[in-house]
Amino acid sequence: MAMEYFDEKIVPILKRKMPGSDVSGRLIGTAPVPGPSAALTTMQLFSKQSPSRQEVTKLQQQVKANGTGLTALKREISELRVKVQEQQKQLQDQDQKLLEQTQIIGEQNARLAELERKLREVMESTVGNSSGSGSNEQSPRKRRKAVDSTDCPRKSKRLRNRK
Repeated sequence: MAMEYFDEKIVPILKRKMPGSDVSGRLIGTAPVPGPSAALTTMQLFSKQSPSRQEVTKLQQQVKANGTGLTALKREISELRVKVQEQQKQLQDQDQKLLEQTQIIGEQNARLAELERKLREVMESTVGNSSGSGSNEQSPRKRRKAVDSTDCPRKSKRLRNRK
């Protein structure tokens, strides 16, 4: 409402008083920068019907200062947007890596469970063979060798026979 009043009432008066200057409602109607008490506010202009040339000049200086500040803020906003985009991309990459690692862990857990099952079977068969055939007299070393050599898919023959 204040902007409309200013555009309708004040700007035409300013244009009549200063025919040689380029005065527009948008430039003068912007909010002033908080500053020293010497700066005029829009409300002070509303209270007067005929602002002086000096007052208009001060307002135009405030508008320029606002424009400079606005430009700096726009630049900062664009820099921050770029940073946000970079962080979002980094987050997506990390999410993808997390998913891949979760899948690998699941596969490894399945493999571990299978190997544990096989180990149990081998242990049971070894215990069953030794108790069933009456070879309780075997030394613990021989039993250990038999267990080690029966199911070692990862060890080569050289490593199995090294002991």
